[in-house]
Amino acid sequence: DTSAILKYGVAAVTQLSLISGFFYGVDYALTATGNSVLPTPVTWIMCYAFSLKSRTFNPLNNKRPDRQKAVEGEKSNGFKDRVQPSWTPPGVVFPIMWLLIIGPLRATSSTMIIESLGGYFSLPLMSLMLHLTCGDIWNTINNTEKRFGTSVLGISTVYFTALHAAYRYYEVDPLAGKLLGATAIWLTIASALIIDTWRLNPDQNGERGSLLPRKAVGEESVTTFSWGKKS
Repeated sequence: DTSAILKYGVAAVTQLSLISGFFYGVDYALTATGNSVLPTPVTWIMCYAFSLKSRTFNPLNNKRPDRQKAVEGEKSNGFKDRVQPSWTPPGVVFPIMWLLIIGPLRATSSTMIIESLGGYFSLPLMSLMLHLTCGDIWNTINNTEKRFGTSVLGISTVYFTALHAAYRYYEVDPLAGKLLGATAIWLTIASALIIDTWRLNPDQNGERGSLLPRKAVGEESVTTFSWGKKS
């Protein structure tokens, strides 16, 4: 499905360009006022918001599983809508991890980097934004499109961009790098879940889904942009 691959690429470039423009604009506005960074609590909240809502800048439909349904163990896109490994953590674990552990680790480490460098638009911070962008596109592949094979390929980009971002952070502030690197522990578990889910959900021919996105001849691609789309 070359159309899907192209749309993933367009979505990534769009998201990174918009985020770059946002951070550059913040730096420009602060310079005009004689400041370099916002107060620490404001910067932390901004980074936490990016950690959870970076998909705002992505034109694809990358909606996450319904949090309330996951907590209650009910079916939603990306959770219990497929055969899942027997060792899948209870639904309540996922929002706890993202809201109370992953988000704060990203926000705290990013705030440390921003204050160390005296600005928002930087290679280390954009390395994290690349990681978040890969995660948003992966959510489209896994939750919306249910391409289980491509999801395995996608989660590998999420995993390795996390390690790359942690390395970039470590170069500036070792503690910030270690804090961000700690998120890879959860990503390791998530990656194992995705690979096992791929194994447990063969296609109608009993084969594992393709690592590259595919579509039947004559069929429309399931990958679509959500921006400007009528609900």
